[in-house]
Amino acid sequence: MLLCLSSNQNIGIFDFLTKEKGLIIKKLTGEFYLKKFVIHDMRSLSHYSYVAVDLKAIKDNENELIEALVAFKTMYDSRIIIFAEGLLIEDNLIQKLLSERIYNIIIADTVSEIKEQILKCVSEQGMTIEDYRDSEGTKSLSKYIFKHKNIKIAVAGAQNRVGTTTTAFNLTNYLHGIGAKVSYTEANNNEHLKDIAAYYEFTMVSDKCIKYKGIGYYLDKQFPNDYNFNIFDLGILNLSSLSIFKACDVRILCSGSKPYELPCLNKALKLIGEEKTNTIFSFSAEAGRVNLKKLTESENNKVHFSLYNPSLFDGKVNEKVFKDILIDYIIEI
Repeated sequence: MLLCLSSNQNIGIFDFLTKEKGLIIKKLTGEFYLKKFVIHDMRSLSHYSYVAVDLKAIKDNENELIEALVAFKTMYDSRIIIFAEGLLIEDNLIQKLLSERIYNIIIADTVSEIKEQILKCVSEQGMTIEDYRDSEGTKSLSKYIFKHKNIKIAVAGAQNRVGTTTTAFNLTNYLHGIGAKVSYTEANNNEHLKDIAAYYEFTMVSDKCIKYKGIGYYLDKQFPNDYNFNIFDLGILNLSSLSIFKACDVRILCSGSKPYELPCLNKALKLIGEEKTNTIFSFSAEAGRVNLKKLTESENNKVHFSLYNPSLFDGKVNEKVFKDILIDYIIEI
């Protein structure tokens, strides 16, 4: 059963569930003080599988609404569904709801999208935080605090084909996934970004910026502002890219781990000199990692080992490595 506290305007919004899902719906229409309703007016809501709340019917202020919903979650096992037509993820109320782990929120403003979100809300799993993390142009719920602005992160390779662009993309998506505002800049002449954008159908924002799943990707060595983090993909580290690499706040050097690849790493480290650097070894066998650390780690060079990840957009596979590298810039709460 579904109990719906509805405004007169939205009285029939859940009716289709009876025909399509066989769901019995009870409606209470008008205006409600939810806090009073939950705590005092109803003796038991336990026989309802879902309780849908139309925000247009609620007279509580934001804090009272949140208190009422928290109290409801403490007292009952029913799934809360919030009908918040037209609100945005960035809105303060929606962020408060998400922080209380209330994820079944309908914010669409077209009939077809509203229906789609309602069906997701009453599905076996319901909506989860992942439904808010990957949406274009939305602000995700974060368990992290980012106390800095425009932290510049350089990602360069000791040679070709050592995962430099994949690492830069994965790092960008990792930061976006934990709630940071992050940009990626192709700060090299390879022009891989144009091919990637065409293949995955990125959205063109301007002649310099394209977007994909809420992330801004910049062409032509742009240096954007107003981000928590700016990722610069420098390609192979050489004399022309060295000054940018050294000027960044965080420096990441990607390297292969084969014996014949180590001379390229040593050459790159010699170019970098005494600047603090993080070397990420890709495709390294676990058995040889202790020896690789002995050979390459120093006071100025911290060594990390990435797991195999062929996807450009999966920031979770190597999140432990990224957390370790950015420990000074991210506070987990």
